[in-house]
This record gives sequence, structure tokens and C-alpha cells, in this order.
Amino acid sequence: MSEFFGELYLRSTRPFLVDQVTEAEARFLRHNLPDGRWLDLGCGHGRHLAHLGGLGVDRDQLSLREARSHGAATRADFTALPFRDESFEGGWCWYNSLGTLEDAVVPRVLAEVRRVMKPGAVFIIQGTHPARAREQPHAGFDGTLSNGDHLVEAASYDTVRRRDEIRRTLRGAEGRTLQADFFIRYYDLDEWRSLLADASFEVRWSVGSVDGAPVEESSTDLIVGAQKTR
Repeated sequence: MSEFFGELYLRSTRPFLVDQVTEAEARFLRHNLPDGRWLDLGCGHGRHLAHLGGLGVDRDQLSLREARSHGAATRADFTALPFRDESFEGGWCWYNSLGTLEDAVVPRVLAEVRRVMKPGAVFIIQGTHPARAREQPHAGFDGTLSNGDHLVEAASYDTVRRRDEIRRTLRGAEGRTLQADFFIRYYDLDEWRSLLADASFEVRWSVGSVDGAPVEESSTDLIVGAQKTR
């Protein structure tokens, strides 16, 4: 069993993140962020940095090698960001990145985000709407990706922890097999309001997709925009 982040993450996720998806997300972020210096928390391989600039941080060294070809990016613990107090006017954390952390860690990350954001800064968080997992407690995928790899994934929703427990197996076109277990925690709007309020942020808006649709039980996404209050 290997770690999820790294080669397995890149090879199994990149085929789903086509240019049109990234471009739509970048337009949404640009429209909703103030001018200034931006932080991409969990920048991965830098797909948003390529369109928006800013400074990226991630934990995965392999992804960062590619991210650095698109902009400034560094490896860092999200609870100890390598930036001075009040360094940024805005930032984002996309693709369920906070949902891959244990519940007890998320408040520490948000407190650190607060430290590096200027008063009035906007921070945007994207995750999957939790109703999708509740309505489909067992989900999976079994198919060949555009890069020739074969991906098998099985997810089971834990109603107590409110997260999908996932096993992902990638059989590479070259004959290697990569496999890892991981989880994604899904937060609802009230949970985000509470977590962000504890970190001195106020949720100013929420939408169910990058086209600005309202949050509904049928929404794919839950995206919140919060402003640092002090």
C-alpha cells in the first residue's frame, strides 16, 4: 500500500481536470478575489497558479515539481505556513483539499490562514456538497483513463465521521500497480460558518458551482467565500 498523494494522485486525477474545468475555476476565482497577493493553499501541480499567479503551497513534492513551472510554490505544513503575518489579500483552497485532513487539524489550518491574511482579505473554499455522499453511500469507478491507465475506486460513506473512506487502485499502462487508502471529509455550510467564524472569518456568500448557481441539495459543489473580520 502506497501513499495517495504523489504519483498515484497525479496519474489518477489529472485526466479528470481538463483545461476547460481549470479555466472555468480560474475565472470564478479571479472574479471573486480582491486585487493583490494571493495564496493557493493545496496548489497541487499548479493548474490554478498557471492562470492566476499567486503563491502556492502543498505537501506533495512530486506535484510541486510541476507547480513550480507555473509559478512560485513551496512545500509546507498547512499549520505552519512559511509567510509573514498579513501577507495576502486573498486566497483559495480547492478540490476538497481541507477534507483530506483530520477534523482536529482543520481549525489549526484556518487559524494559520487567518494569520497570513490581511484584514478584509477574502478566502474561498471549495468542496463536494455532502448530500451527494449521503445519497450514494457506496460509489465507485472502474474504467480506462485518457492516459491509458486503468483506475478502480471504491468509496464507502461513514455517516459518523461524515466522510468517504476510499481505496484507489491504478494499474498503469506500463504494468505497474499503485494503490492507496484515503478519505474525503464533506463539510456542510453550517460547519464551514462555524469553523471559519472561530478563525475570525465571516462567510459572505456561498454557491453550488462555479457558474454561481445557488447551493441546493442537488448541488455538486459547496463553495464558500469568507472575509477576515479582524
